[in-house]
Amino acid sequence: MASTSKCPYCDGTVRSDEKTCSHCGAVNENYTEDTKRQIFHPKTIEELKEYCAERGMPLLRMRFFIGEDFKEPRAFGIYQDGDRYIVYKNKYNGTRAIRYLGPDEAYAVNELFQKLLSECHNRGIYPDGKPAENTTRSSYTAPKKSSASGILKYAVFAIIGIMVFVMIFKNCSNHKNDGYYRFSSDPSVTWYHYGNSWYYSDIGTSNWYSGNPGYGDSYTDYYAGKDFDSDWGVTDFKDSDTWESISSSSDSSSDSSSYDSWDSGGTDWSSDW
Repeated sequence: MASTSKCPYCDGTVRSDEKTCSHCGAVNENYTEDTKRQIFHPKTIEELKEYCAERGMPLLRMRFFIGEDFKEPRAFGIYQDGDRYIVYKNKYNGTRAIRYLGPDEAYAVNELFQKLLSECHNRGIYPDGKPAENTTRSSYTAPKKSSASGILKYAVFAIIGIMVFVMIFKNCSNHKNDGYYRFSSDPSVTWYHYGNSWYYSDIGTSNWYSGNPGYGDSYTDYYAGKDFDSDWGVTDFKDSDTWESISSSSDSSSDSSSYDSWDSGGTDWSSDW
């Protein structure tokens, strides 16, 4: 099923499977031969959900809550309340900053959509397509290379190699303490630590929820292991919908594996937006 968009030249409606605008004949920049539906610029909450699903975005890990009034810290979201649409950001301390509150759904969706793209771009992920490289040729003629330029080239390669190593090490260190935790203050609750996030479940509850046990750096003293124990009276975290949401991936217009290392700690949670 084709999506539709506005022609930037005449404002006429054009389908994604049309090579040119039927109103003015301009080239359709959003043309695609793919029969799978592609929403290039979502204008409703449901379209934004579809956009993210088509690209395999793990929204829970990314801390984006679409169509949900999520109350916990560190979250971006949008939801409808009567005839109003609310776009918000919950900061690290739990206070909420309202980005938009009004009746214009398309405007509200675009506010969150642009923030979503910005967070992706900051991590080198381009769900909207990687920007084209500047291929403009210059009339300037480079001076003849010297031996110093060769040394500089190898130095650059060495620096890049170090940066890649640091990134890999950082990603591994973020997950070195992943696993189950049991805190003596409330033995009925089991916690799971994943990256920089916490999830918990209570006895008799099949769901897992995002939270924070509040033990600071001393949380490692309560490590229960990486393996699940049915005696805890909760559902295995790896069998929950929460884990499915975190680990899910699908074919998309971008490399979905790029989302696997998403760290919400890379977001500025102290600012209003």
